[in-house]
Amino acid sequence: MVGSSSGGGDLRTPQFNGTNYDFWAVKMETILIAFDLWDVIEVEAKSHQSSEIATGSGDEESEAEISSLQTSTISRENKIKNAKALSLIQGALTDDLFPRIRNEKTVKGAWRF
Repeated sequence: MVGSSSGGGDLRTPQFNGTNYDFWAVKMETILIAFDLWDVIEVEAKSHQSSEIATGSGDEESEAEISSLQTSTISRENKIKNAKALSLIQGALTDDLFPRIRNEKTVKGAWRF
């Protein structure tokens, strides 16, 4: 993924050293958007989303099971996206700055530091 060569280009996350935040933030935002991870920072992920499903059977229990499965899938996808984005940000900090976010579990929290 990041840091590996694909299509002839080599993508590296920019290092944040504590003084170049404005430039670093723009570059990191672009990388996170490119990997479809920016929404994890931009919008708080909803832990429970509901969606109406038309099954045609009228079976409320089946609809609840499907809704629960979809919610579980969405939650898993959000966790994966959060971990990917958090990994990018962690890797983009110098060793001097990393301790400031070492305990952050969400990318949004790490982004705000």
